[in-house]
Amino acid sequence: MSEEKRILLICTAGITSGLLVKNIQSAADEQEIPIHVYSAPAIVAEQAIQNQKIDGLMIGPQSEYEVNRLRDFLNYKAVSYKMIKKEDYETLDGEAVLQDIQQYFLSE
Repeated sequence: MSEEKRILLICTAGITSGLLVKNIQSAADEQEIPIHVYSAPAIVAEQAIQNQKIDGLMIGPQSEYEVNRLRDFLNYKAVSYKMIKKEDYETLDGEAVLQDIQQYFLSE
């Protein structure tokens, strides 16, 4: 089994992404995909990127503006990021977001 990948989800306050994380992690566990998904408010994302091993960053649609603020950190730490599709975020569709995670962060 491959090493567990760490995927961070960020949104403005971290509340909605916390609910989405549960759905993504459940889908990943059911499919035995070795990932650890967790969330944080965008305001602490900089700190998380600097201090933790993050294999991928998923950004909630309302936090798109955060990409500009975080770009230098993401480039320096070589962390790939992807915007969460608005419809997947609004419906808390863990399966769909997991598919994006697999496509963008696990397909190496």
